[in-house]
Amino acid sequence: MKDKFTVTISDVNGSRHFLLHQLIKKFLLYFTLFVIFVIVIGSLVISFLVKEVSSLDAKKELAIKERNTLIVQNEELQTKISEKAQEYENIRDKITSMEEMVGLRANEEDTIDNRLDEIDLTILQQKTFFDNIPSGDVMAYSEITSKFGWRENPILKRKEFHTGLDLRANVGTPILAPADGVVKFTEYNQNSGYGNVVSISHNYGFESSYAHLQNRRVVKEGQFVKKGDLIAYSGNSGMSTGPHLHYEVKFIGRTLDPETFVRWKGSNFAEIFKKEKRVTWESLIKLINAQYPLPKLPS
Repeated sequence: MKDKFTVTISDVNGSRHFLLHQLIKKFLLYFTLFVIFVIVIGSLVISFLVKEVSSLDAKKELAIKERNTLIVQNEELQTKISEKAQEYENIRDKITSMEEMVGLRANEEDTIDNRLDEIDLTILQQKTFFDNIPSGDVMAYSEITSKFGWRENPILKRKEFHTGLDLRANVGTPILAPADGVVKFTEYNQNSGYGNVVSISHNYGFESSYAHLQNRRVVKEGQFVKKGDLIAYSGNSGMSTGPHLHYEVKFIGRTLDPETFVRWKGSNFAEIFKKEKRVTWESLIKLINAQYPLPKLPS
């Protein structure tokens, strides 16, 4: 009976005899060790994978948070970009309006900086004109009572050429210099009927005069004045039918229409060059352009 459970294994080294239950024990031992090894390795692998999954989940949550943060930041940036783009368009529109005001043709292809430089230089040119040549209102007036040109003299009742512009205003209304200059004279002119008169010599051959003034001297002969300085007060002196200012503008002795100069502003800067033909604007523009050569003034 014992021989039935004996197993003989022969090889080149000879024969070996094993009992069957010993083989089974060894097999079970090795199998058990193998299973334990597999379980241990599997546990380690599973533990590693669980940690990796947890780590990946944490990274995923962090990535989702960062993504959501980036989405919010992107939306904020898009909003700011839209606002800046609108501001940029508003700036371009304002620059275009400024270019129209100073007589420049809008060049949409040019850079904003270059366009602003041209506006600055053109404004400097205009300032040179407006500082040295009579321009704008000389006083606060209610209406123009008599324009430049042929009319019937309201006192003498005869047709004659009116050499100035009559502006109705209350007695004592301040009169301001329309440009830089030097006071040529202040006097009472009885022969002409102008009453109290102030005359100012300006640059480039221009001259302005103010008649029917109040007898209240503000400036004196030879005094230098700046554009906007107080030079006199309106009155009703001389041959006058009511309180007003008689305003004259001349160029090298030629009488000009003062209303053109009163209306002369930045918004219609180039119009005077076409309207007032008795001034040699071309040579004057060349002179001013020599100081500020970049922009070209309308001729």
